[in-house]
Parts: sequence; C-alpha cells; structure tokens
Amino acid sequence: MTKDYAIIYNPVAAAGKLKDQFNFALKTLDKLNVSYQIFKTEHFQHAIDLSLDAAKDGLDVIGVGGDGTCNEVLNGVIKSNTNILLGFIPIGSGMDIPGAIGIRPDSIKRACEIIAERKTGKSDIGLSINAHNDQRYFLGIGSQGFDAEVTKRTNESLKSRKGTQNYVLTVLKTVFKFKKRKIRVTLDKETWEGMANLVAVGNGPTYGGWMYMCPKANVHDGMFHISIIDIASLPLLINFNSMYSRNFQPHKKVFEFVSKNVKIEMLNNEDVPYIGQIDGEIIGNLPITYKALREGYEFIQPMENEAEQWFQEKHGKKFAKYVNKLRKKGSSYYDDFMYLPKNLKI
Repeated sequence: MTKDYAIIYNPVAAAGKLKDQFNFALKTLDKLNVSYQIFKTEHFQHAIDLSLDAAKDGLDVIGVGGDGTCNEVLNGVIKSNTNILLGFIPIGSGMDIPGAIGIRPDSIKRACEIIAERKTGKSDIGLSINAHNDQRYFLGIGSQGFDAEVTKRTNESLKSRKGTQNYVLTVLKTVFKFKKRKIRVTLDKETWEGMANLVAVGNGPTYGGWMYMCPKANVHDGMFHISIIDIASLPLLINFNSMYSRNFQPHKKVFEFVSKNVKIEMLNNEDVPYIGQIDGEIIGNLPITYKALREGYEFIQPMENEAEQWFQEKHGKKFAKYVNKLRKKGSSYYDDFMYLPKNLKI
C-alpha cells in the first residue's frame, strides 16, 4: 500500500478564496487512490513545524498553497533530517516554487497525478544566511532591493487578487518611490560594485508570479544565475511586462553572472540597507550570503519540465520571435539555453 502523505495546507492562501480548488485537489487525489492526512496551518511559519513533525513521523509531505507555504514546507522537511520525499500542489499566490522543479501552474489535476505517479528526482536548492546567521533554504530566487521591497509590501497587504495581480499592483505603488543604492556583490571569481535597484540570485528562473528575472537559471546545474539591475524607475516599469515572456534580457543595464557562492552587502554605511527575500519570504537586511547546494533535495516531480512546456504554450511564439531578433543583431544570448523553442529560424 502507498505510504501516507501529509498534506500541509494554508487555508488563507490568496485571502482564503481557494477552498474550492483545495477540495478539487482532494477529490482528485482520492480518485487516484492517494492516501493522505491533512494538516492546516494556523499562523506564520506554522508549516515549518507541521512538515517537520510529519516527516519525523515517517510521512512524505505535500505542500499545498502559495510560494510562502511551499517554502516553509521545504524548510521543515530539510530540518527534520529524514530525507523524506517532498511534493507540491500549486494553489495560491505566485506558484513559482513548484514551477522550479517542473510543475506547471495551471493544472491542479496534473499536480495531483504527479503525486500519484511518485516519480522522484534531486534538484538544486539555495541556502541564504542573513546578518544574524539565520539560515533559510529556497528553490526559486533570493533577491534584495526593489523586488524585496515589493515582496514585503505585498505580504503586508490583503491578497485580494490573484498572485501575479497582487505583485503587479504593488510594483506600481512602489516603483517611483524607491531609491537605488550602492552595493557590493562578491562572487566566486570576481566582485561587482555599483548602483543597483535590485540583485536577483536565481536557483530557479522566476518569481512574482512567473517573472523571468533570471531567465537561464535551472535547478540542475549546481549554480546560481545572478541578475544585477541598474535601471531608472520609468524604463524598469516600461520593460516590466517583457519579463514574463523572457523578452527582457540581455539588457545593457542588467549585469549577469554565474556563481556558486554570493555575498551581497551595502557599500555606504549611511544608506538604509536593502532587505532580502527568498521564495517570497522576507529574510532580513543586507548583508546576506547565498550558497548553491547541488542536488540538495529529492522531490516528487515530473520526469520532464512541464512548467517549461506551459511557458512554450503560453509565450513560445513570442519568445521564438525574440530569440530570432537577437540572433539577427548578432547576439548569442540564448544559444546555450536548454529550452529553446522548436519553431526557431536557424
């Protein structure tokens, strides 16, 4: 008989408006003969404790909710030191975290089938360490600066809209008030210093409801893909929508690096320090250190990257057109990208 799963569920995900989706997920799991126990979160970071306890009781764990819940569950199972399997059913705000391991965001039914199929694989994870030596694991992107400020304000507001809509609305409220500052980014082989709106450290490629801030990042190369952005507020806003279709980079004001270790700190002590976030969870002020952990955890996941298939269905034609445009200009930016669309003109 299949081992029981612990379903860790956030009943207030997306302002508590997703009860029908959760019930649909349960009915689908029942039809697939998946045995489970339900544990509902009651407060911030409760999912860490619930998943830790469930893992120690020998239950494989399924995180059901938005990115915040999924990140808490990830940290709970890792802290249990049990190597228990972890899966996700994306319901709520963001849904970038399940996407990092290939789960498409638009099908609860398919996410349940992946659980029932019980195929597993190891994926890279990131580790963040803040100024107080607090450690937090993540699957998606760790960032500081403008986007972390947006995340903080989004989390503090009532999430009355869908995840992407919440994020976009907060961006519009924040973009013209935010002042960029000087930072230092220390990498494996070099150091970058200068003015920047934000620094995104990508284990996975997206955040904020499928914005490709680190478009070539993937969870199978053991490295972070880092994007440092120094763009004025209005141009950043104008380019905002292009990030969803991977049409933003390369950009002359986006400095990109690949590194296994990253440390980010303020250059001027008199500046108010940037705050940092990972997977939509605030982790404190700079300085923050990141470490990439190759094949850091084993997940229940599809054998192919179905999130990438979803992207190609949604944005494939636009992305292919953009790549062809880059090539005509002599840019090979995406030539080494592992998920090039099939309809490219070579």
